[in-house]
Amino acid sequence: MFFLILTMVFGVVGASAVGLAGTQGVFTADECHTEGNGKGGKSTTCSGVFVSHDGSLVDREARISWSDGRAGAHTQVRAVLLGGYQREDGLDVILMAVLVPVMGLVAVGCAFAGLSRATQDRLALRLPGPAFAVYVEWWY
Repeated sequence: MFFLILTMVFGVVGASAVGLAGTQGVFTADECHTEGNGKGGKSTTCSGVFVSHDGSLVDREARISWSDGRAGAHTQVRAVLLGGYQREDGLDVILMAVLVPVMGLVAVGCAFAGLSRATQDRLALRLPGPAFAVYVEWWY
């Protein structure tokens, strides 16, 4: 169940990264500050104003993590369905394109492993493809 929920969260973030979910707009940084991230590195957080492209949403207390952010700078962001803002970045798209299927596969594997032995056998025999037939032959 954990991996299924995690997959759904990654799916929402991925949908936002590719522009399928969330509200697109512009973030203008009022101030930015760098702080330690607890792992020996540093991260930059900027606070400022988010304005959606259609002007229907204005958030004067918006905050984003923006590595090269500076006061007065603008960047394209998307208001994420889960809260907060996400910069529109090709790296996020690639990351989500890899993580969502991997986490989905792990979720399916965990769900299959949680089934009883008899249910696994019945399911494996009904699914198409040689991989499931090999599974049943391997087990017996």
